[in-house]
Amino acid sequence: MSEKDKAVQAEPGAEPSGIPVKWVLGAFLAVAALWTAIAGGIVHRIVEQRVAAYLAHERTAIEQRLAAVSEQFGLALNRLRGVPAVIAAGRDVISVLTEFGPDAGRGVQPLDMRRKNWTERSDLQALSRQFSLTATELEVDVVWAMNASGDCVAASNANTQMSFVGVNYSDRRYFTAPRAGERGYQYAMGRVTSVPGLYFSSPVTSTKGFIGVVTIKIDLPRLAPWVKGSDEFVTDENSVVILAGNSSRTMRVLDAAVVEHLSTAQRDARYKVLEFKALGIEALAEPGGRGGMVRVAGSDVPHFFRSSGKTPEGLKFHILKPAHDLASIRRDGLPMFALLAFAGWAVAALVTGAFVYMMRVRQHRESLQTTNEALNRLNQDLERLSRTDALTGCANRRYFRERMESELERARRYHRSCCVLMLDIDWFKNINDQHGHAAGDEALQHIVRVIDRTVRNQDAVGRLGGEEFAVLMPETSLDNAAALAERLRLAVAAAPAQFGDISIPMTVSLGVAHMATDGVDENTDDFLRRADNALYAAKAAGRNCVRRGAPAQA
Repeated sequence: MSEKDKAVQAEPGAEPSGIPVKWVLGAFLAVAALWTAIAGGIVHRIVEQRVAAYLAHERTAIEQRLAAVSEQFGLALNRLRGVPAVIAAGRDVISVLTEFGPDAGRGVQPLDMRRKNWTERSDLQALSRQFSLTATELEVDVVWAMNASGDCVAASNANTQMSFVGVNYSDRRYFTAPRAGERGYQYAMGRVTSVPGLYFSSPVTSTKGFIGVVTIKIDLPRLAPWVKGSDEFVTDENSVVILAGNSSRTMRVLDAAVVEHLSTAQRDARYKVLEFKALGIEALAEPGGRGGMVRVAGSDVPHFFRSSGKTPEGLKFHILKPAHDLASIRRDGLPMFALLAFAGWAVAALVTGAFVYMMRVRQHRESLQTTNEALNRLNQDLERLSRTDALTGCANRRYFRERMESELERARRYHRSCCVLMLDIDWFKNINDQHGHAAGDEALQHIVRVIDRTVRNQDAVGRLGGEEFAVLMPETSLDNAAALAERLRLAVAAAPAQFGDISIPMTVSLGVAHMATDGVDENTDDFLRRADNALYAAKAAGRNCVRRGAPAQA
């Protein structure tokens, strides 16, 4: 052993290999520091992914709830808007208010005297009983009629302590708007009941002109099921919260400036509140560009905030939901980081490096697998969408023609019989004009359901465009095809489409054609054209009937 080697071996703090301990320690600390940084990055990424998933899930759930309630609001309000006009057109209402006339003056007798006189009149008693039945049937709280001066002369609650009879409502917007010839609406506290509610009204007219107003009221407590959660609330056109799952938010405002235009007397008459507190909502910029979060006064927790569009009455539905899990997800990252860092410090630099490498390879493999699965699902969805009519779910025109060409080729090859049926909804435009395009869409979907119930499993159903459909019937003679078409015609006529509370009766015209016999060169277009000609013959014959197509010409 040389003197130099002996000196190195004898040097305190040196390893047998000749590498100083401080170098090994430095390398270990470098690896530990590197792992600490890597562990921090991994934890940060996991936490942010969990945050993003949580936010996406909550936002989706909120949007779905908002859409569902908005639709429910729309349907309910549509029904309520039309009710007063229907009642106002009633013969008894017009007859009673005609007696008061367009020049009826406001009652000057004391309220008790007016109420006694009007509740004892037989015609007004009958009208009040009629209103009581109407209110029960339509699930509203009060129905009443006012003469041209705004005095209530008949009401569904005429025989209760809270009777409206004799009370004057000429200052209410649900009276002044109909007096001007418009339908009325107002949110207000009840003048007699002090119960808040939504009021809908319609003018009553006769040959003499304006003679009164019919109004219905639905109390807000009845609407409470619309607001199912403590995070949901409804505002009126002045941004005042009129209905809320959390009662502490009631009579607060989203924007205090909006309600400032009302006078003190108007606030008291409408809300029985003179001063309004703001909810204290302000936008909050989320890291990573995630918007839509707000800060609420008095809370350290960020909130999700979404609002629906306004109804014609100015009502809006809102969801203000605290993101409680956001902070806990981020707090969960601390013990996760400590655990990963300790594991990194407890292993050698080589093992640590190998572990990081393996983890990255595994993440990459999982990412590739996830990507491949997503691509496969996307391809499957695209294939299905390319073959299916998006509205009705049956085959689209392109795929139906492909199916038809394939079936006709098979029928010719094996000398099989084949028929095609074409169907058109009678007067479909009237459905769209009377009930709207959403009702028209439901009618189209209903037709496909009826067809599916009527035809055989081996028959193919396709939508050729608009309200025109076709059914391909392999192994079917012309007589059997015509019989099936007749059954289908009867099935459609016997089963009206249902759109909400609206029943939509429908009929269809049908044309049936049989595949050309041997020796006649007929392609798919010719075959369809013969069925189409038969369909037009059915329409020309008065619709709601079946016609057979002419044989193919050689």
